[in-house]
Amino acid sequence: MIIIRNIALLFLTIGLTACADLWEKDDIALSEVPAAVIAGAESAVSGLEIKSAEAEDKNGRTVYEIKGLANGVKHEVKVTASGEVLKVKTKD
Repeated sequence: MIIIRNIALLFLTIGLTACADLWEKDDIALSEVPAAVIAGAESAVSGLEIKSAEAEDKNGRTVYEIKGLANGVKHEVKVTASGEVLKVKTKD
């Protein structure tokens, strides 16, 4: 019985580890963010001072999440590699 439980736990651990990569975003240096992405984020939020960037694969394309401040307000902007703004979120 203990062997079956241990095998089940092993498979569960392997499965969860494999799935974790699906939800993981990768922090990237701002110097590695394409110019079109920066331009798209800055055009979406006037006065945006970019603080960090993450990249993730969504449906076969890279989507960047740009985080920054504008007038003391936090913003998150999702932008494609070509600079198309997908979503702007303002955080209090």
